[in-house]
Amino acid sequence: MKGREFKDAMYDGLSKLLKALANPYRLEIIEMLSQGEKSVEGIVQTTNLSFANASQHLQVMKSNNIVKSRKEGHYVYYSLINDDFLSVYQHIIKYAVSEIAELEKIMNRQREDNKSLNAVSIEELENMIENKNILLLDVRPSVEFEFGHITGAVSVPMNELMEQLKSISKDKEIIAYCRGPFCVLADEAVKLLSEQGFNVRRLDEGYPEWKMKQLETN
Repeated sequence: MKGREFKDAMYDGLSKLLKALANPYRLEIIEMLSQGEKSVEGIVQTTNLSFANASQHLQVMKSNNIVKSRKEGHYVYYSLINDDFLSVYQHIIKYAVSEIAELEKIMNRQREDNKSLNAVSIEELENMIENKNILLLDVRPSVEFEFGHITGAVSVPMNELMEQLKSISKDKEIIAYCRGPFCVLADEAVKLLSEQGFNVRRLDEGYPEWKMKQLETN
């Protein structure tokens, strides 16, 4: 294979991978799968895609080694191909939010509207996590908490938060987290809790970022 032929083939293959990522629905699906495997039906329920469209997006990502699948009975479950890809995806998000002014502006407006601008970084959380005066609140759906969660966190899904307010102490600082920096559940939790008189902040990122940080340090 000549040099030009080799370069063309390699860059063509790379462009196919990047093209497979260049879709907002696929990026949302990747965020979902970073919490643990999901059935096609589960993805449809969260994204409001049709079953056919969700399946098509998943097949594109599977053919480009972004996701993998397994079958159980009549259901097909998908998950991210590996943690290496998750790390790449997190770096893309971090770069985009820090370097693309419009995304940073949108993020700040979302946080300001929900009183969650004063977010806690993962590094700060690690220093706070041994503090008994901190309540770490996981507001994702309980099935995602069961797949994996930050050590010491308590599961209170966002749709159950209001009815569980009486069981939450106002003597503790609450740190709420969800799927990642684009997840709005933590923002909604901060807004609700702060309006009820709780001392609360959100984690700037989410469980997948914490998970990868642990893998890097171990």
